[in-house]
Amino acid sequence: MKKKKVFIISYNKLPIEFWNKHLNLDNNSVWLWDNNPDQGIKNLSKFLPDIVIIDGYWAKYSFMNSLRKVLGKKYISNIFCITPERESASKVIFLDQRLNISRFTNEVITEINTLLNPSQYESQTEFNKTA
Repeated sequence: MKKKKVFIISYNKLPIEFWNKHLNLDNNSVWLWDNNPDQGIKNLSKFLPDIVIIDGYWAKYSFMNSLRKVLGKKYISNIFCITPERESASKVIFLDQRLNISRFTNEVITEINTLLNPSQYESQTEFNKTA
């Protein structure tokens, strides 16, 4: 299985231990950026991540500009914007198949984990459907 590259921009400044507790990041390459989000986005082209997670919970600054910049990177196949809000405060609608805006729920955690480790989580999902 090919290692996935995951880039996390945490406006909430959550440590890697938090992410490891919820996401199966083992055997994947992970970069956690909790300082200057704009600088992190400028570095995306160096890492070419498969998945970008923008943690917008309790952000002191709007993460919408960061989200727009990440959406502009066409080489990223999956973008997750984790926020307690159901939609952006500015009522902006993003029409992009790569984007999932969600609260940090079990469903989105399972979706991310399935992308990270498909063989492990697809079999679990099939088991849950038949149970």
